[in-house]
Amino acid sequence: MSTYGEPTMGTFTDRVEALAAVEDLARGRGGLRALVVWGVSGQGKSTLLSHVHATRWAGAKYGLAQLSYLIDPTVAAGGHGQGPDLARALLEAIAEAIGELCPPKARRALMRDYRAAQAAAQAQWQIRIEMTAAHDSRISNSPITAGGPSPAMWHALYRQALVDGLADLAEGASAYPGIVLIDTSELLRLADEGARRDPDAGAPAADLDTWFTATVLKRLVAEHPGLRFVVAGREPLDLPVSHARVELTEWRPEDTAFFLESRGVPGELTAAVHTVCGGTPVWTAMTADLVLQAQRSGRPVTADWLRTAAAGQPAAGWLPAKYLERLSDDDQHRLLLAAVPRTLTHELLRTMCTDVGCTDSDFRRLWRHSFIRQTPAGRLQLHPLVRSAITAYLHTQYPRRWAAAHRVAAAYFEDTGSPAEVAYHRFAAPDTDSRALTTWWQSQVTAALDGYRLDEANLLIDAVHEAAHPPLSPPLRAHTTYFRGRVAYFSDHYPAARQLFDRSLGLYRDLADPRGQADTLRSLGNLARIRGNDTEAKGFLDQALELHRDLEDDRGQAHILRSLGDLARVRGDDPEAKRLLDEALGLYRNLEDDRGQAHILRSLGNLARLRDDDAEARRLLDQALDLYRALADLRGQAHVLWSFGDLARVRGDDAAAGRLLDQALRLYQDLDDRRGQAHALFSLGDLARLRDDDAAAARLLDQALELYRDLGDRRGQADTLFCLGNLAQTRDDDATATTLLNQALELHRDLDDRRGQAHALSSLGNLAQMRGDAAAASRLLNQALQLYRDLPDRRGQAHTLRSLAIPAQLRGDDATAVRLLDQALGLYRDLGDRRGQAHTLLSLGDLARIRGDDAAAERRLRQALGLASAVLPESDDLVRWIRQSLGEPA
Repeated sequence: MSTYGEPTMGTFTDRVEALAAVEDLARGRGGLRALVVWGVSGQGKSTLLSHVHATRWAGAKYGLAQLSYLIDPTVAAGGHGQGPDLARALLEAIAEAIGELCPPKARRALMRDYRAAQAAAQAQWQIRIEMTAAHDSRISNSPITAGGPSPAMWHALYRQALVDGLADLAEGASAYPGIVLIDTSELLRLADEGARRDPDAGAPAADLDTWFTATVLKRLVAEHPGLRFVVAGREPLDLPVSHARVELTEWRPEDTAFFLESRGVPGELTAAVHTVCGGTPVWTAMTADLVLQAQRSGRPVTADWLRTAAAGQPAAGWLPAKYLERLSDDDQHRLLLAAVPRTLTHELLRTMCTDVGCTDSDFRRLWRHSFIRQTPAGRLQLHPLVRSAITAYLHTQYPRRWAAAHRVAAAYFEDTGSPAEVAYHRFAAPDTDSRALTTWWQSQVTAALDGYRLDEANLLIDAVHEAAHPPLSPPLRAHTTYFRGRVAYFSDHYPAARQLFDRSLGLYRDLADPRGQADTLRSLGNLARIRGNDTEAKGFLDQALELHRDLEDDRGQAHILRSLGDLARVRGDDPEAKRLLDEALGLYRNLEDDRGQAHILRSLGNLARLRDDDAEARRLLDQALDLYRALADLRGQAHVLWSFGDLARVRGDDAAAGRLLDQALRLYQDLDDRRGQAHALFSLGDLARLRDDDAAAARLLDQALELYRDLGDRRGQADTLFCLGNLAQTRDDDATATTLLNQALELHRDLDDRRGQAHALSSLGNLAQMRGDAAAASRLLNQALQLYRDLPDRRGQAHTLRSLAIPAQLRGDDATAVRLLDQALGLYRDLGDRRGQAHTLLSLGDLARIRGDDAAAERRLRQALGLASAVLPESDDLVRWIRQSLGEPA
């Protein structure tokens, strides 16, 4: 495995400080577990690692991990046509390096087991993502997200499986201690899969390097004391283990002299070479190549020639041109073309070399240049500084050849299935139809995001940034910023997503681009909805809908209407929710979109269930279930079974409810969907709580809570703690209830989830009321009421107004109690919530009887009984309470 400057490997430049630091690490001095070597491009970091590796410096064993894996399109491919898998490629490079520490037989066995485990994890991940990507995972009227985990959570689980596999390999190699050398660590940042720092967008970063250092490296160091690491890159990584740092800077004159002497360069050239190269190792090595080549050709260079050629310019401005002039015409042609692609194979160069041949010996001759190295996959790469200078020279001197080379490379990578490389070459030398190129690129990024291939999406965005000549056009700046936001959104990095969407919306408005604005507004609306900011979400979605209507985009309208309908339902505006969802359903039917229809039918069924229209709910949910079965969509089926289970619970058929929720749980288990299992267990626990089976409720909810914690799902944890708090309250364990509800409240505050906060405050207020602390009850309930009004959430307001009436009544303020109950009754009537109306009328009837107004009490209670009997069985507690208040047998 070669590296830059390989010809000098036997007589390496005297990097005394760096080599001493490696020796300290090898000998375990100072408890060091890692060494960070850093410096700007061209300082010889790769050469240092290659020298240490080849010479077994300080008598240690070394394994070399070259992170060029991360940009090599054949190595980084995820397989099965699913695009790049950079986390897996990174761990593969490290696994190879750990394996290098072992004897050949042990290495083969360990790598065979490791790759089998990684392939199994990758296959399971792909199955999960294909099931998740096709539809959303939101269950209506649930305080939690239902179905499978978000793609981001699946991704975290997949990465965890990859790290487990690497840790197992390291455990198997524990008898063979040594040092893993990690080269080109800056590629970890280029290969980020989350919300990244974008020069044009200014968003905060959440890079792959953070995952590598905080998770992978930290675990390997903690579990395997025989492993040490050297990490080399352009910037110093902040490692969470005991480590030292060494910065490589420009060579001093004596370093240059030592290197040139080792290469056989005449001593009278040393001062001139150091001056014209500025002590930068890569340019010094390239100049040594030029001098030695000139000697062999009988045209030696002099110190004056070097100074005249440089003419005070930086090395990048003169050296590549002079270097190329010393080559034969054919070799010059091949080297110019070799600089065009980011990685190079013999097959690709042969395809590009239409004017000259490219035999095996021609290709091997490229390796002799000190600025070219071979990647682990056998490809060649030019040092980035040299490549940039040579391609600039090619573009300036031979623009037609430069453009033709990019077109040939684009066609080659299109045939081999590397979309990011295709994008890079097409944008580097675009044809006249730039709009068609941009449309093609947008479709590629969108397809990657729809399939949750975030690596591929990021590489496609990076390709445009790297290829842009000059810097990005305003439309491309808007598009790349928007897509960065979507990557952040899918990765659950919501603050970064908001910043990126805000920036892209401003850019699209500057461009007067209505479609870009509509797409960004929809993303902002969905983001606001997830974060519980309903008013802001509606504002964004309304603007997006208007733009889609102006564009006559039926599919866009359907998606927005569905989002608005679900939002209206959550806010308690059931008539508006039905209107919006019906309109979306009509559009999906016109488009013959079965999955879209299934989602809408499920939402409409849940809405009918909330309005106590059980027959309509069953009809709509049955239609949704039929469509999901026709689509073989198991997760959609599980969602509908959950809805049927809740419908059975509400109408008092606990046995049917338990059976249906058990069916949903089994489907989630078949899908190996731990979040779906957590949701089903949550619902079964809540059902047991309502059936007064406290032991079963606590067991099921504790199982759900454990799964949510394993998944890192704080929203699920908050909702389960809330339910456990209510369970403790029913068991008269006020201390435990207060602790659990406060834990839920803090989690909801951390999540900026105002609806969750309101629910928790309401329960805490009711708890204070039950223990006789009327002042605390009023304070907490009024906080909850204000949050519900801010959202606005009319159902939450109605429930809280009913609760606030109780302390007013207890302190003898009947007028206030009646006023609050009348407000609640009006909201329930607007919502069409007959159960809520019945509860409120019962309270008003009891209050009238206490005040001695028997006629009003009778009227209110008869109204309550009529409403309750219409939607509830006679055995229901509410029906029995009303009859008892009327003096009838329950």
